[in-house]
Amino acid sequence: TGTVQNISGSYTTLSDITTKSDITPAKSQWDDIKSIEIVNYKHVDFDEKWLGAVAQQVEEVCPSLVDTDEDGIKSVKQSIMYMKAVKALQEAMERIEALEAKVNA
Repeated sequence: TGTVQNISGSYTTLSDITTKSDITPAKSQWDDIKSIEIVNYKHVDFDEKWLGAVAQQVEEVCPSLVDTDEDGIKSVKQSIMYMKAVKALQEAMERIEALEAKVNA
């Protein structure tokens, strides 16, 4: 199923500043994340219901998030999509804080 288990639930990505160059702020991810449809589905080989995205739909919105293997089967780069979602959440927080400031004024 592609499920990976560990006790801590922690997965890391090498992210130290010494391993990076040409660091710039990410552009807005709001429209991309808003456009990706999250669906409930059953995989054809399993009866369990899952939550996720359809690679072909994601590819229409953000082609860099999708890989295609030699058999034409598509997969979504979930870890990158999560980072896009974090950026969009930060944008949403800024919008909420601005609206709260207006309401309080």
